[in-house]
Amino acid sequence: MFDQEDPRQLSFFPELDERTSLPSISTEPEFDRALGNLIKMSDMGAFIQLNILGLEKSYTINVKELNIPQDFLKIDSAYSALTVHLFPSEMRNQLKKLTYDIKAFFNHVNSFKTSFGYFLYRSSFSSWKIFLENQKLEINTAVNSYLSGGNFGHHFLDHFKKGYNHIFSQSDVIAPWQVRDQLYLKDIDAFRKEILASGITLHNLKPTEIDFPFQVMVLKTYHIPTILNQFLSQIQIHSVFKSIHLEYLSSRDINTIEDIKKLAEGI
Repeated sequence: MFDQEDPRQLSFFPELDERTSLPSISTEPEFDRALGNLIKMSDMGAFIQLNILGLEKSYTINVKELNIPQDFLKIDSAYSALTVHLFPSEMRNQLKKLTYDIKAFFNHVNSFKTSFGYFLYRSSFSSWKIFLENQKLEINTAVNSYLSGGNFGHHFLDHFKKGYNHIFSQSDVIAPWQVRDQLYLKDIDAFRKEILASGITLHNLKPTEIDFPFQVMVLKTYHIPTILNQFLSQIQIHSVFKSIHLEYLSSRDINTIEDIKKLAEGI
C-alpha cells in the first residue's frame, strides 16, 4: 500500500521503477480490468491508515554517548541508559485510552481490519469525518483539563530533572560541573533560542563547561514543548486514505467485500 501522493502509485513503466518486485501491467486489457476493479472497490469503500501522534513524549540518555572524558565519570558505574517519559504511567494510560476511543469507531458493520489499518465502507465516510472532528476536540479538552493550571510545566521540569540528576549521579568529583540550585523553564527556553540561533548539537558541547549537564538536557528535551499550548498543537490525528497499485488489480475480480478482504490479505 502507498500514499495517494506517491507519484509512483500508477506504475505504467515498471522497468523504470526501483521496486522491481512489483507486478506490471503490460497490455491494455489488463489496464482496463485493473481500472474497473479500482472503480468497483472505490464504490464500496477505501483503505484507511490511522496515526495518532504527539501524545507520547520521552527521551533516552546514556552518559557513555556524550563524549565525556572517562575521568569525569565514576569508575564503578554501570552507565546504563535512562529513558524518561514526560508523564507518569497512570497519566500515559489515560491518554492512551483516548486513542482507543478513536479506534472503537471501527466495527464489523462499518469496516474490516487489515494489517495496515482498516477498510471503511463508503456509507460510513460522512459519519467517520464527523466522529473524527469530535474526537480531536475531545482529546484537546481532556488533555487541557489534565494539564492546565501549570501542571504541564511541572511535568516537564520533573522529567527534565530526572535526566539532569542522572548525569550527576554518574559523575566523579573531578568533573567540573556545577549543580544548579533551581531549574527554571525560562532558562531552558533561553538556551533553546541559543541552540536555534547557533546550531549547537550534543557533539559540539564542551564537557569542561560547568553547565554541561544542563546543556545536554536542553538538547535531549528540545523536541518536547515547555508550555501546554505548544504540546496541544503537536497532537495530530492523521486519517490517511490509502491507494493501491493498479498492478495488484489486473489479475483479480473485485465484486464484493469478500474479494477486497482476500486482496488485503495477499498484499
